[in-house]
Amino acid sequence: MTPQPAPATEPHDPAAEPAAPACVMSFNASDPSGATGMAGDVATVAAMGAHALPVVTSIVMRDTAEIFDHHPIDADVVAEQARTILEDVTVAGWKVGFLGSADAVSAVAEVLSDYTDVPLVSYMPSLAWLEEDQLQPYLDAFRELILPATEVLVGNHKTLQDFLLPDWDSERPPSARELAVAAGVHGTRYVLVTGVALPSKGTEQ
Repeated sequence: MTPQPAPATEPHDPAAEPAAPACVMSFNASDPSGATGMAGDVATVAAMGAHALPVVTSIVMRDTAEIFDHHPIDADVVAEQARTILEDVTVAGWKVGFLGSADAVSAVAEVLSDYTDVPLVSYMPSLAWLEEDQLQPYLDAFRELILPATEVLVGNHKTLQDFLLPDWDSERPPSARELAVAAGVHGTRYVLVTGVALPSKGTEQ
């Protein structure tokens, strides 16, 4: 009896394999409530079908209602976290949230400057809880070092007004367009404004 020939096998086609997910590096604080910070970034990146590369910048002490304190991570440690994983992973995008300190802003900006072709989304959270001697240097550093590299700036209307137009003295709030123009002065291309207060309608998301 003549043996039957083995069935022909299809040649291996690497293009047929599912593509690896895009990697997005996020610089943000660790928030034990899971409401904001790194937990939110990881969930959002995963929901978009990408893989998060989380770099912790600060440890926030809070409950579900308010922030009580935070402990910034040393700026060199923040940069080393990022540079270590960047040795063997290619990033498709950056996300910057709360960086913990003005020194960390500088360290992160230095990392970003080595990858100017990778788009950056920056989020400015409300930092009203931060001590004034920490707040102003942080905002100044973020404005000078992060905004010029930012493709999209995201934030609540009131927070962005205080950040971008601190001397605004009109009775009416600035429009989203006026906030975008103010961000554009620093090199930011786009602004996504949330929580806009509309006359007689309250806050509109």
